[in-house]
Amino acid sequence: MELLLVILLFLYSTIFIVGFTGNLLMVLVTLHSNKLRSICNILICVCCFCDLLLFTDVIAFVVSMFTPSTQEFCFYISIPADFGAFASNACVLAIGIDRLIAVAAPTRYKLLENERYKYLFLQMTFPVIYSSTLLIMGFGQRDPRRNVVCLLPESLGHAYDMFALSSFGINLFVPPLYAYVYFKVKNMSDNNSIKTVFKSLSVTVCLVVCGWMTTDLIGALTVILPMDRSVARMVQLYCGTFIFTSSAFNAVVYYKFSRDYRSAVRTMLGLSDEVSIANINIYQQASDPPKSSNQRPFTNTS
Repeated sequence: MELLLVILLFLYSTIFIVGFTGNLLMVLVTLHSNKLRSICNILICVCCFCDLLLFTDVIAFVVSMFTPSTQEFCFYISIPADFGAFASNACVLAIGIDRLIAVAAPTRYKLLENERYKYLFLQMTFPVIYSSTLLIMGFGQRDPRRNVVCLLPESLGHAYDMFALSSFGINLFVPPLYAYVYFKVKNMSDNNSIKTVFKSLSVTVCLVVCGWMTTDLIGALTVILPMDRSVARMVQLYCGTFIFTSSAFNAVVYYKFSRDYRSAVRTMLGLSDEVSIANINIYQQASDPPKSSNQRPFTNTS
C-alpha cells in the first residue's frame, strides 16, 4: 500500500503542475482580454476556476502523506477542492444549457446579454446549491478518530457515495445535450465564432465526461462489489487520476482549437502576431533615415 501511495503521489504531482498552471492561465486570460467577456466565456472561466480549486486536493494529499491526518481534518482542508469538484461537474451542465439557449433561441439569447449578471446568477444557482448540499452531507460524516490519506473520497466519508451517484446522473444527461447542440451548430452558416468556441467545448466536455464517468463507474463498483475496505479506498484514490487528467488540459484544448483564446493568450504573454508586427514597425521607423522636407520628386521634362 505504501508503494502504491508513493506512485500515486508522483502521478498527482505531475498532473498538478500541468492542471493548476493551465487553469490559472485560463482564468487570467479571461480577466485580461476584453474579447473574452461573453456569457459563454465567463462560464468557461468559472469552470476553470472550479478546476483550479479541485487541484488544491493534491496539496491536501501531500500534507497527509507526511503528516498524520484525521478524516475530520481532511474534510476541513479539502473544502475548497471538494467544492471545486462538485461545482465543476455541474458547470459543464450549465454551459451546455447556455449553448442550447444560444442556438435554439438566438434572438432571446441576445437579450440575455443585456441582463448577463442576472442570467449568470441563475446559471450558477444549481452548481452552488449542489456543491453546498454535498459539503453539508460531508460535514455530518466527520470522524476525528480515523486517520486517512486525504483525497476527495476520504474527505467526504459516506457522502462520497452520494456524490458519485449524482455525478453519474449529471454526466449521463450532458452528452445528449451537447450532441443536440452540436447538430444545431453544424447547420448554422453565419456564426463562425459560436462554431469555434463549441468545437473547443466539445473536446473539453468529452475529456471531462469520460474522466468523471470512468471515476463514477469504478467508484460505484467498489461500493457494490464485495472487497476489502482498504482496497476499495485505494481503487477510489487512483480513480481520481481520471478526473484530474481530464481537467488538466483545458488551456491546451482552448489554445489549440479556439482562435480567440489563442490570440488572447499570446497577447497577454506578449507573443501575439499583432504585438510582433507593431514592434517591427517601431524598429523600422526608428532605424530609417529621416526624409528631408526639401527633397522634391524628380520630374523628367525631356
